Amino acid sequence: MSLLAVRIGAGVLALLALITLRGKRWAYFAFIVLGLAYFPAQTHFHMHAPKCELLLPTVQMLVPLLRNYAFIALFAGFYWMSWVQFREANARGVWALVATLLAGALFEIAQGIAAPVARAGARAAARAAAGPCSVRDLVPYVAGAVGAALLLAIWSRLTRKPAYVRLVSRRPAAARSAAPPPRTVVPSRGIVPPPPPPPSYPVPPQRVVPPPPDFSPGASPGTPAADTTPTEEVAPSQGGASAARRAVVQRLQVILGRLKEISQRLWAMIRGRRRTIVVGVGVLALVGVGAIVIMRLPSPAPVVTEQPAPPPEPPPPPARPLQAEAEGYYVPSYMFTVSDRRFTRLTLRPDPFVTFSRPGIRDEVGCADARINPTTAHLRCEFERVGLVVTIDGQFPQRSVTSRLDAPVLNATITVTNTRGETVFRARESFLWHTPD
Repeated sequence: MSLLAVRIGAGVLALLALITLRGKRWAYFAFIVLGLAYFPAQTHFHMHAPKCELLLPTVQMLVPLLRNYAFIALFAGFYWMSWVQFREANARGVWALVATLLAGALFEIAQGIAAPVARAGARAAARAAAGPCSVRDLVPYVAGAVGAALLLAIWSRLTRKPAYVRLVSRRPAAARSAAPPPRTVVPSRGIVPPPPPPPSYPVPPQRVVPPPPDFSPGASPGTPAADTTPTEEVAPSQGGASAARRAVVQRLQVILGRLKEISQRLWAMIRGRRRTIVVGVGVLALVGVGAIVIMRLPSPAPVVTEQPAPPPEPPPPPARPLQAEAEGYYVPSYMFTVSDRRFTRLTLRPDPFVTFSRPGIRDEVGCADARINPTTAHLRCEFERVGLVVTIDGQFPQRSVTSRLDAPVLNATITVTNTRGETVFRARESFLWHTPD
């Protein structure tokens, strides 16, 4: 789907949510249908049987799942919409929670139906086989619904009017204009009210009724002697037990009466809304059967596209040549003179020798004893015609060949002795390397 289509769909869903909060039932069902159709529309309605994961989340997984704040807020809003739709039900919170859980389950099934299965690589194929339909994803949905239920319960508690507040309809103007009846003033205790004034009109005489003959506290003449005999006291234990039994029986009768009244009200509500209850139970049964059938359908095998073979790795760069193996000659930083001959250069490859020069003549003296490795060099060269022996012991500061002509590449100690073993010259010199002529 393009970005424009996604934005238009989000705007339509937001508009339907606002209309649902106004109590419109058609907008509520339209919101559910369009929300579930979002995932199949992304794959151009190429659907397949989902493979849902039915494992319950562990305690360690609850914290990462509860950090999905977007879905928590989304299903909290859906609980609010369901709570508005069930405003006429007695247990509107329970029905709204059931509707939210059912919508979350349908949401997961829609994700599994529209999940793409054509992926590349074995690891991606395994992820596709697992699918996005999972019971663990219901945790943020339940958290959002419970949080919205708590907030709405607190709001209802704060905005509910007290029990003593009654809404009284307005009386007509004639009734309001009528004078209130006179109030009877009760005098306070201990004050004797004055006698009423004598009436101004004649009062008819009243007939005085004589008291009965046994009005006096004494024994009446017609009273038998058995009535004047003293009576016996009854044991209080029997009377108290019977009174307590009567109180328990009365309390049980009151409770049974209340239960009977509640059951009658519940049955009247069920009979009055039997059509809605039957339709709701039927819809829930159909949705449950459909979900079970869809989950039991064989899921298609994931299509694994074979990736082309990766290009061969380039060969590693060749190792740089060693300084000890490089062909060329080495020029000392100081050209000393021995027996009228000047030491001018040293050659290691291909054959080791030293070079002495004098005006018009250049003598190259070979080294019979030469031991050269990547780090050190030892040469012993005999100049028999002059009677000199040249010994060179040196080290290479850098093992690789350098292109700099001003950097010393060999530090060596040069010792020149005569045939009698006397040291004629001894010094430590630095040599610069030059390519062959």
